[in-house]
Amino acid sequence: MARIRTIKPEFPQSESMGRVSREARLLFILLWTICDDSGRARASSRLLASLLYPYDSDAPALIEVWLTELESEGCLRRYEVDSNTYVDVPNWLKHQKIDKPSQSRIPEFVETSRMVAKPREASALDLGPRKGPGPRTADLIPGAHEDEGFDSWWTEQPHQVAKPVARKAYRAALKKTSAAELLSGLRRYIATKPADQKWCNPATWLNQERWTDQPAAPSLIIGHGGAPSGPTHQNMSGLVDAAMSERKAS
Repeated sequence: MARIRTIKPEFPQSESMGRVSREARLLFILLWTICDDSGRARASSRLLASLLYPYDSDAPALIEVWLTELESEGCLRRYEVDSNTYVDVPNWLKHQKIDKPSQSRIPEFVETSRMVAKPREASALDLGPRKGPGPRTADLIPGAHEDEGFDSWWTEQPHQVAKPVARKAYRAALKKTSAAELLSGLRRYIATKPADQKWCNPATWLNQERWTDQPAAPSLIIGHGGAPSGPTHQNMSGLVDAAMSERKAS
């Protein structure tokens, strides 16, 4: 049963919310409306998509990505009990003030029941006897070519976390742009990211279409003789190489 919940004014300024996509933030808020008074709810992806996004046909394909974003930030936990999938909000009472809470009918989360995210496996194909030349195996598996582009993109990714989720987000991004643009955008991001900012989650970077960013160059400092100093086109590749070396060393 849906419930009336509250959103605190400081919610938009939360650093954890700033590290997930806008879609994941909305999902987090929508989840509160179906959580019981203990912050628990049934949580199969198909059920959540039908309850929370009844008019969005693309939600069933994307909601898993958003859930994993939230889980990686500790905003929620997914778990299984007797083959049923559930979700709970660890800091539920920080978000909601419950007067006379009802007892939960949903099993409590325990660490051993936590779900482990796995990349979706391609369906097995019964091709029958081979009769002459046929398509390559890669041509028969949905997303195989996209994965080739993803592997190149991932190799240059300085913040390699939540790879299965990033792969799904990459495939979705290819419906909007090319693999070359995604790689070019990543290199531009690496070269222009301020040193005092954290690396963006790869899936979030893709979901927010950050490959389209055109960040301002760092402020140029006028040196002796009036010549500007600072990052230029000539040393841009050096910045990328430095970022890659930093990732390999860590």
